[in-house]
Amino acid sequence: MYLYRKPIKHYGILFKMLVVYIGIMVVAYFTTSTLLIYIKESVNISRDIVKVRFEVLSISQRLVDSLLAMEENQKKFEILHSDEYRKNFLAALNEYKNAIWSILWFRYEGFSAWEELHAEFRQVFPDLAQGRDLAREPWIDQEKLNQWMRIVVSARQDNERVLESGMRELFRISEVAVSRGVSGLAISIGVGLLGILFLTYSLSRPLRELRKGIRAYTRDGRLEPIRVLSQDELGELGAAFNDMTVRLKEEERMRTDFIDMVSHEIRTPLTSIRESVNLMRERVLGEVNERQKRFLDIASDELQRISTMLTSLLKVSSMASQIVDLSPTTFNPEELLRETLEKAGPAAEAKDLRLTPRVGRDIVSVMGDRELLGQALYNLIGNAVKFSPVERSVLVGLEMADGGQKLLFSITDEGPGIPEEEQSHVFSKYYRGARTKRTTDGIGLGLSIARTIVEAHGGNIWLSSLPGKGCTFYFTIPVDGARI
Repeated sequence: MYLYRKPIKHYGILFKMLVVYIGIMVVAYFTTSTLLIYIKESVNISRDIVKVRFEVLSISQRLVDSLLAMEENQKKFEILHSDEYRKNFLAALNEYKNAIWSILWFRYEGFSAWEELHAEFRQVFPDLAQGRDLAREPWIDQEKLNQWMRIVVSARQDNERVLESGMRELFRISEVAVSRGVSGLAISIGVGLLGILFLTYSLSRPLRELRKGIRAYTRDGRLEPIRVLSQDELGELGAAFNDMTVRLKEEERMRTDFIDMVSHEIRTPLTSIRESVNLMRERVLGEVNERQKRFLDIASDELQRISTMLTSLLKVSSMASQIVDLSPTTFNPEELLRETLEKAGPAAEAKDLRLTPRVGRDIVSVMGDRELLGQALYNLIGNAVKFSPVERSVLVGLEMADGGQKLLFSITDEGPGIPEEEQSHVFSKYYRGARTKRTTDGIGLGLSIARTIVEAHGGNIWLSSLPGKGCTFYFTIPVDGARI
């Protein structure tokens, strides 16, 4: 017996969703942090390359050009003694001075070479370095020019090597950043998918169990406990469903016992009353006039109707456990169909209905409880007669199905049909549609009894209907009675 006890919610649905969210955020945080670190490093390297190294490379080229121009014009002046070459030498010297001053704005590793070059310039041209006019001829000996050229070329080469190294490092950082970013994205997607799968699995399993229990009740009328597979809110819902199942089963058992008791207690006095009424109708106890006989006939019919209802209630009570005591024999289904139609004939004649049999070929004998199957068939035919309009027909079919493995019965009427929303409930005990409650008699047991008998034989029962276009009930039973 399942009893509802409120479980301890170690892992509630909100907690599970929060864990998945935190997992995704942690991976995203570390991925983003790593990318930001690499981006910052690449920005620093790019700043050094763009704002320092490339600028120093450009200025150093100006220094080389100035030194070459100074050497060329100095040699031409020594040979030709033209004042033009002296002016050109001074222009190149001023360009060299401006380039030296420009490069002094930068400070980086290996900057000492440029400071040495500036110190050499101040020593050779102190007046020019302080902004005054030259106090002597501006010529420089060749050795000094060569020394300055070597310093500039060496510093320029060092700068190019650092520039090349920085570009390689920048490329390496970009590759690592892309790799880490893709890896982080893949891990984030993986964690997200795993989280979604975890949530889907942890939510779908208990929901599937709950759906199975609900469908078993709505489709078959069976109240079965379900497995409680989690300790979250859905676990509480499953436990509450099991508690409801236990309570409903107990109430169903009490109702069945009550109906059983009342039916047995009423049958004895009802039989006595019916026999007394019949004795008076048959004038055994004396003569009765026509008016008295008419009322006695009404009383006899009502007593017969009550007796039939009590018989149905007793059958339902005996079948409440879904276990039917069968007495299987081999019988001819065509003979069963003919006898059942004869039994239902008076009710059909009262409404001027035609009961039309339609028997297929090669019908074989079957193994089953002939009396109970006749009862199931009679209930379905009686249901069709009850809901058919007058002067119409009811078609009762019999044929082989599933390659001769099963026998298929079909009962088709021309009644109002069954609304789609009610079709899943028509085989439930005591169920009567909203429209039938107002227009027809009965307590809603005939179809429930038919279903129990058919399923006890290992068969299936179902219906097909469109509102306003009649209804067809089908049921099958195995030919060999495999489940009996």
